[in-house]
Amino acid sequence: MKIVYITNDAFGHGGVARMLSVKTAVLAQKYGHQVVIISSSFFDRTFYTFDPSITIKPLPFSPKLAVESLFYFKKLKKEIKLLNPDIVVICDNGIKGYLMCFLDLHVPVVFECHAIDIIPIMNKPKHHFSIMHFVLKKLVDVAVKRVDKLVVLSQAQADFLKFKNAVIVPNPAWSGPVAKASLNSNKVIAVGRLIESKGYERMIRIWKSIYEMYPDWILDIYGDGNQKEHLIDVVSKYKLNGVVSFKESDADIGQAFSQHAFMLHASYYESFALVIMEAMSFGLPVIAFDCPVGPRNIIKNSNDGFLINDFDDEAFVAKIKLLINDVSLRQDMGAKAYENIKRFDLDAIMDKWNMLFYSLVDVNLR
Repeated sequence: MKIVYITNDAFGHGGVARMLSVKTAVLAQKYGHQVVIISSSFFDRTFYTFDPSITIKPLPFSPKLAVESLFYFKKLKKEIKLLNPDIVVICDNGIKGYLMCFLDLHVPVVFECHAIDIIPIMNKPKHHFSIMHFVLKKLVDVAVKRVDKLVVLSQAQADFLKFKNAVIVPNPAWSGPVAKASLNSNKVIAVGRLIESKGYERMIRIWKSIYEMYPDWILDIYGDGNQKEHLIDVVSKYKLNGVVSFKESDADIGQAFSQHAFMLHASYYESFALVIMEAMSFGLPVIAFDCPVGPRNIIKNSNDGFLINDFDDEAFVAKIKLLINDVSLRQDMGAKAYENIKRFDLDAIMDKWNMLFYSLVDVNLR
């Protein structure tokens, strides 16, 4: 079977690119599928390593050039026709991705949704009652009904979106060869893009309270993004230089996980919080704010980590103190995290994808 993925970024270091590198490798190696990825952004090389059999075809898109944007969809349709796939997977949760649903491709189309709301920009409360929100919702309602299946990551997502063609296929837990963390460190880790929605400013504010009680404990933040300079200023403002440090993101984050005691996650909203799964696969307990979708689908509260009521900074501080003070609790929660995350086994999740693809192709052939 030939499968074509369309994504806004196969070259970056975000969760979508990470999952594409993992899932397409299994599709090619285990099931023998031919996989082509069309990416609307590109660099000299990919951040993550893709299987050598995977073809990545850059098809540039510039939203600032209106006329060129219109030609993009024409070029995309032509490219897909030339590739002649058995199935197309749209893995782009921006407006561009939903507009792709209107292309008459004459093959089964799957839309893979990674956003809590159907378009990420709409997650912000200030947009919820705007004219823009109303128009985009209408666009999305029509677009999603045109695809054969809408794949969401959790039951909460399916309940929130309420589309009849939705099917649940969670992200798999995969971290490569695992060096299980000892959890004996005095360092805590956070990983993710340095953008507003990830909540790093409130995480740094919380760490100020921790530093006042535990000055020898360190918070390492791995990632990059448009808020980095601002967050560096926040660290200086709270006089946490040398206590909160920013590290370059690496394709193999496993070594970093194995050198830390536990992980913090402060996002305001998530789709599935892949980084939590990765941390738990190394045996790290995770403390996370219980945002609407994501952490609650992975963490078993007070078992393998802690879910904190959103915006309750004091409760977050209390759980950090608890894990700092109680090494045996850290070890117990870490062991449970290591076991519990196996319910997202890579092979089991990819079997679901493979069955979904064949069900759609078989239906299309009848």
